[in-house]
Amino acid sequence: MKIDDGTGTGNQAKVDINHRVHTQSITETEAEHAAEIGDSYNLNTGLISITGDATLMYFKNNEDKPFIIQAIALGSFEGITHSDDPLITLIRNPTAGDLITDATAISMNQNRNFGSTKTVVADVYKGKVGGTITGGNDAAILQVAPGSRAYYGIDFVLPKGASIAIKLTANASSGSANYYCAIIGFLKDEASS
Repeated sequence: MKIDDGTGTGNQAKVDINHRVHTQSITETEAEHAAEIGDSYNLNTGLISITGDATLMYFKNNEDKPFIIQAIALGSFEGITHSDDPLITLIRNPTAGDLITDATAISMNQNRNFGSTKTVVADVYKGKVGGTITGGNDAAILQVAPGSRAYYGIDFVLPKGASIAIKLTANASSGSANYYCAIIGFLKDEASS
């Protein structure tokens, strides 16, 4: 048995004695594919000086495609004495607070494909000590190890108009330290789904 190429090149597919067609393929994750086509992003607040509870980051997807948040990265430096372990709360679709109204741009808004000039169409803001965020629903609480870097795989899907906020409960009794917060994610290629 032979299978001829329908485009007229004369190529044929190999079929073995068990009637299996031989093929070669390359498998990649959605995230790798998004990075290759310039639709993957690293959004980072830069350093925020922390002395107590704070808002850290706000992201609202304004793209037509869903934005997949693969992970939240959080860095906390030494310098605070904690009465208990700090934690972050992820808030689904918050509606108000100075985290949104201050609209302070994040420090790093970068495409993960260094050859791409695309930017994500989104509202992405950094927070501050004593910052406010209200409305929405708590979606996750994640423990923070003081003086470390944490990487939380979450795989949240934010369709157009959906948003997320990240706030810190520092449980600080004294001192100060720098924190940073990052969202690592990509736009879903719905044409390939």
